[in-house]
Amino acid sequence: MISTLFKNRWLQQWREFSRYLKYVFNDHAIIAFFFLFGALLFAYQQLLQTIPSVWWTQGGLLLILFLTLLLFKTPASFVKSADAVFFLGDEAPLQRLWQQATIYSMLINGTIQGLLIIIFWPLLMKLFDFNFFILLLITLFMIIAKMMLTYVQARQTAAFNTDQLTLINWTAVSELENQRLATIYAFFNLFIDVPGLQSTIKPHPYLERLRSLWPNYRKDTLLPIYLTTFIRKSEYLNLWVRMLIFGLLLIPFTNGYLLYGLLALLQYLFIAQILPLAGSYRRLVFDTVIPITLSNRQKAFHSFLLPLSLMMLIIWFILIVITHNFDINQGIGMLSLVIFTFLLVFLYSDRIIANMFKRRIKHASTK
Repeated sequence: MISTLFKNRWLQQWREFSRYLKYVFNDHAIIAFFFLFGALLFAYQQLLQTIPSVWWTQGGLLLILFLTLLLFKTPASFVKSADAVFFLGDEAPLQRLWQQATIYSMLINGTIQGLLIIIFWPLLMKLFDFNFFILLLITLFMIIAKMMLTYVQARQTAAFNTDQLTLINWTAVSELENQRLATIYAFFNLFIDVPGLQSTIKPHPYLERLRSLWPNYRKDTLLPIYLTTFIRKSEYLNLWVRMLIFGLLLIPFTNGYLLYGLLALLQYLFIAQILPLAGSYRRLVFDTVIPITLSNRQKAFHSFLLPLSLMMLIIWFILIVITHNFDINQGIGMLSLVIFTFLLVFLYSDRIIANMFKRRIKHASTK
């Protein structure tokens, strides 16, 4: 029997998610997802027709299948930070909540893993000439492996001693649940401001040393603040890494105008999602005391954003040269992508920042 506590926590969480999902899957997003899905299906069809069955394509596919085990493996617990104190006299309901949430997470993560493997069935049949029975065995094995990984992570998090689970570390369980929810809300925050969302601040010493090497680091007023925030705030750093990896995954499997169109879309999504950083410090005291003009802010943001965008393009172009035959069409595509990036950095970002601070002045005048 499902406990009342698990049912209430599950319903409460999904009611909250549904509030944000309607902003994610709005009319414009559905149209964009429709065209993107069609483009990916076309690219997948082209890949199946052209990919050679050699050792490096087979090894790459096996590596991708292994990496899918690292996705969606965090277990849900529905445990809140105050539960350890509230259920101090009787932990039985909280233990049942954790057990049922672990089983729920294993089933959900296993189902997602199965769907991911089914997507790769045509490639497995193309590269390895597997029959349906072998594909079914591989899928079942990957599902069981994902469920076991989810269980192991839930048990290791909850146990003070990894050898036995006599006492449950409710603090660690609630912290993992908070991290899981923060990841989900960070995705929603790309489409709408989620109240109370707190980003992880983490120093990266190896990246901190690169700040002084950044172009115009000591000339532009706000550039050190922008760069330090990008390095230490996981929300922005992970965004750059995520877009870079998405592009690297697209390059071996797509070509032509479709490839450069998708890379341009990733570049736009990166710049559009990092633009709120330009106004992150507008409410601080120095923003009104020190004479920082709109042009100073835009110039500093150019110096911050352009190297990041160009580094992403350089890494993408290196992989394009390695995996594709370089010809005049590839050169035109690369040049077009560079011009598009410059337009985003110098024109699109200027317009958004100007509108951002125009609204600020308008709201301030009405108070």
